[in-house]
Parts: sequence; structure tokens; C-alpha cells
Amino acid sequence: MYLLNKIVWFFCNPLTLFLTCAAVGLVLAARRRKIGLWLASAGIAALWFFSTPLCFVMLGLPLERPYLGMQKVESLPNADAIVVLGGGISKADSLEYPDMNESADRVWHAARLWKAGKASIVVVSGANDLASTVPLLLDFGVPREAIAVDDESRNTYENSRFTERLLLERMKSADGKSAAPSVLLVTSAWHMTRASGNFSKTSLRVVPAPCDFTVHNILESDFHWWHWPTPNTDTISRTAGLAKEWLGKLARR
Repeated sequence: MYLLNKIVWFFCNPLTLFLTCAAVGLVLAARRRKIGLWLASAGIAALWFFSTPLCFVMLGLPLERPYLGMQKVESLPNADAIVVLGGGISKADSLEYPDMNESADRVWHAARLWKAGKASIVVVSGANDLASTVPLLLDFGVPREAIAVDDESRNTYENSRFTERLLLERMKSADGKSAAPSVLLVTSAWHMTRASGNFSKTSLRVVPAPCDFTVHNILESDFHWWHWPTPNTDTISRTAGLAKEWLGKLARR
């Protein structure tokens, strides 16, 4: 499943599609000038738009908006566990400390929920997160005995299945039966739809606990009008991530 997802995403990645369209158009232009130039122009124009903050906001706003009312810790119920998905922190073997990106506030939010008494354990789910996320949780004051780790998951599908297995085993009752644990699912707001969709197919009872409202931060920042249609390299990677979220959302229908 993991390898299949990677192959599908490679061919569906808008960057791959747009660059291929432009390259094919340039090759065709040598023999069929009109069609070739049209394809090349379409690929370049699509890549330009895909690289703009305007496109990023248009794709991301519908993903984040449903979770705006779930930001406050006080509004969330108690649960059996807090599950924080990896992806916000990395740790290279040659580095002394983990490296945090903008999604690292997932870890901060998980610690915030634990300190508020929303659950007794925090489940860290993601490959390499034992070396990256766990140290940050410890720095935030979450004790090691309150942290459970799934360090096998490589994508969101595996996050849901391996976390389910971990929690069912951990919460197995004395008679050998496993109740359906309730979890507060912590991930970026733009990723929550796909993540909760995967977790909803398990036996876990999931309550979204979103954070990292990246799109809203950009939308409410001090942008001048000329910034919105201007492409930049930072936006390309961000928009590609949102395109993947939409692909996953559509694939479940």
C-alpha cells in the first residue's frame, strides 16, 4: 500500500503533470507548432498559478475552515489518548537536536492537551518520531511514562492502523477484550480531513484536535495585492501538499 501510494502520487503530482505537459509541448512544437506551443504554454501557465499564494489559499481554505471552531483546548472532551501525527520534526543521525518545521506545533498542541488533563497518554505516530518528537514532548513537560510511540508508520494510512493496534493492545482489559479507545487526533488543520478519514475506518473513536492553521495565517498576514499572483518556490511545495490532501479526499468518495 505504501509503495502504491508513492507511485500514484508521483504521477498525480501537479508539478509532474505541468512540467510534463510543458516538455511534451516543446518537443511537439518542432513538428506541430500550434499544438506544441499550446501545450507548453498551458503547462507553464498552470505551474505559474500553482506556485502563487492565491492558489495555495484557494486550495487550503476549504480544508482548514471546518476546524476553526475546534481550536480551544477547553472545547474538547476528555479521551483515552492524545494521538499526534508526525511530520513536523525530523532528526538526522549526524545532528544533536531535532529540526522543527512549521508543522511542529502539532507537538506543542499535544503537550498542551496533556497538561490540560484531556488524556493520560500521548501516542506519537510516525517513523523517526522516537528520536525527534519524543524529546520535544519531554522538553514541554510530558513525562516519558505518559508517551507511547509508534515509530513504524510511514504515511497517514499506517498512522491510523498502527495506532489502533498499539492502543487496543495497551488498553486490553483483564478478560482479554479490547474496548474501542477514544482519541484526540492532533495534526495540521489542512491535513485533518484526510487524517480523520483514515482513522474513522478503524475501531478508534476520533475527535479532531486541529492546530497549525497555515492557510489562515497567510490569509490574515500583511500581504499586498501584488503578492497573491506572484509565484515563489516556498509556495510550490506547500501547494503540492494541499493537492495531495485533495487527492486523498477525493479518493475516499
